[in-house]
Amino acid sequence: MSEDVEVPEAKDPFEKRIAISIAIIALLLSYISMKGDNAKTDAIIKTNEASNRWGQFQANSLKGHMAEMEIDLLKSLPNAEASAKKVTQLEADAAKYDSQKSEIKKTAEDLQAQAQVQSDMNDKCDFAALFLQIAVVICSVAILSRMHIFWFGGLVLAAIGLFKFFF
Repeated sequence: MSEDVEVPEAKDPFEKRIAISIAIIALLLSYISMKGDNAKTDAIIKTNEASNRWGQFQANSLKGHMAEMEIDLLKSLPNAEASAKKVTQLEADAAKYDSQKSEIKKTAEDLQAQAQVQSDMNDKCDFAALFLQIAVVICSVAILSRMHIFWFGGLVLAAIGLFKFFF
């Protein structure tokens, strides 16, 4: 005993316009939500990369300080000539670590800036998606209430959401 399910149809031109509006708003909503999710993922990745660089910066700082401490210790020994080769090597290592720190710092700061840009894009998309979601609801109320004011209100909210996304 299978009963045919009745599929509602928009018979009135007003209902058709609202249904098309809802479909377009939903399409825009899915696009903006996808962009926001991608931006959030990119922000997380860039933040992790920046954290790795800051860890590398800290490791180089520690290695440099350790080399300087060993240099001081070797220079204070009575037989300094025997350890002169080691001191020269340690001084080169300390200079290398120090020079790498500025490059690592710049890379980490660039990655942090990129993460912030992606985070801002995610926030913008979230805000726009909120307006588009409310617009879908308001337009749906327009179908049920058959009141044009709800439809226009939904379209205005959708326009605000798109404005927030693009600007």
